[in-house]
Amino acid sequence: LENFLKLAAKVSREHPVVISKFIEKAKEVEVDGVSDGENVIIGAIMEHVENAGVHSGDATMSIPPHTLSPEIQQKIEECTQKIVKALSIKGPYNIQYLVKDGVVHVIECNLRASRSMPFVSKTRGVNLIELATLAMLGKKIELKKLPPAMHVGVKVPQFSFMRLSGADPVLGVEMLSTGEVACLGENFAEAFSKALQAAEFRIPPKGGSVLITVGGEEPKRRVVPIAKAFEEMGFKIYATAHTAEVLRAEGIKNVTVLHKVKEASASPNILDYLRDQKIDLVINVPMGSKNKSYSDVLTDGYIIRRQAVEFNVPVITNLELAAALVKVLQQQGNNGATIRSLNEYMNELPWRLW
Repeated sequence: LENFLKLAAKVSREHPVVISKFIEKAKEVEVDGVSDGENVIIGAIMEHVENAGVHSGDATMSIPPHTLSPEIQQKIEECTQKIVKALSIKGPYNIQYLVKDGVVHVIECNLRASRSMPFVSKTRGVNLIELATLAMLGKKIELKKLPPAMHVGVKVPQFSFMRLSGADPVLGVEMLSTGEVACLGENFAEAFSKALQAAEFRIPPKGGSVLITVGGEEPKRRVVPIAKAFEEMGFKIYATAHTAEVLRAEGIKNVTVLHKVKEASASPNILDYLRDQKIDLVINVPMGSKNKSYSDVLTDGYIIRRQAVEFNVPVITNLELAAALVKVLQQQGNNGATIRSLNEYMNELPWRLW
């Protein structure tokens, strides 16, 4: 912090330095809607799959929320009504929230249409942009509520890491995606599966193989149930030495240790397995805290992620996203995906404004 303040002082002593408090392990939620100054329309409550800390443009979003309790959703609706009315908003709005330990925090309110508004409109069957235009022209919105949700919508980011030489596919506070895809389904797993495939993410086949390499003790503990789920589905599990040690201690015996990148002469080696297409999925979560081996881990992790991109092996760098993928794999092949057009989904609604 001291170094950043010194750097800011060198750049300019005339402007203040903004310091933001970061709440760890919090769920991020967004609300898109429209208001005419009196009537507040909540288009949807969107739950991010990833915890707060991933840019909203890179986040995977679900409508309706797939883990939030009814009580939390009601609290968010109440907060939204109060904020929009207090600001006398006439037009579109977007509000971002954090939820942790049952407490709802407000991040910010944007007085504009967000990039997720088309997603909300097509999932809920109401053209929010049309309503926002009427509100900005000073007209009243007669609509009081939206049609009930009859299906699930999931929006995922589209990345171009293959085209960006050297780009590191780690999600963070800076937006990296170059597009996005949204799909509808009968449940979260189906909609998420469709969206991933539409974004050219190759979902690994059951009985395939997964490389798990996680930095830090707490993330290693969190990855255990994910690894157990992969083992139960018949996946071959590869891991680096320390991650494998934790997994074996938790009863996961089907783990093959692959040597790190810097141990290039040792076999079996991660890079060899990636080149030979022996790995169907990479779960690589970077270390969150610095210690004496931080630089080595950082370099190893980057090379693994980048090589996976180069060899077109799907990479996940977020444990919440990995857990969501497990849900997809567990339900995959049970009944097959429902293939319908947007209009067919819209026709299921009791009414629509489209």
